[in-house]
Amino acid sequence: MGPRSRPVLPLRAYLKKKKAWITGIRRDQTHTRLLAKPIEWDHTNALVKINPLLNWSQDQVWTYIYLFDLPTNVLHAHGYPSIGCMPCTRRAAEGADPRSGRWVGFKKVECGIHMQAADEK
Repeated sequence: MGPRSRPVLPLRAYLKKKKAWITGIRRDQTHTRLLAKPIEWDHTNALVKINPLLNWSQDQVWTYIYLFDLPTNVLHAHGYPSIGCMPCTRRAAEGADPRSGRWVGFKKVECGIHMQAADEK
C-alpha cells in the first residue's frame, strides 16, 4: 500500500455506507480547491460532499478554535500547520506556506481524498 492509499482507500470504503460527508477543506489551501462548492456531488464516492469552511481563512479557523476551546492535534504546536498521513507530512519551514510540509518531493498538493476521479488520472 503506497502513501496515497493510506488515507484514501480506508475513507472510500467507509464512505460507501454513507449518503454525505462533511469536510474541512478551504479554498485558500490549494489551487485544486478554488472551484469547490459549499455543497457538491462527490462523483468518486457517489455521495453529497459538504464543505462548510470553504470560505474561511486560516485565521478564522484558529479564532473559532480559541473562542470555543476546541481540541487540536498537538502537532500544530510543533510546526505542522497542515497534517496528513505520517509518511507524507513534514514540518513547514518558518513563514512558509502552511501546506509546504505536505507531499515534500512530489509535484502534488492533494493525497486524493478530495479529488474527483477524473482529477486522479
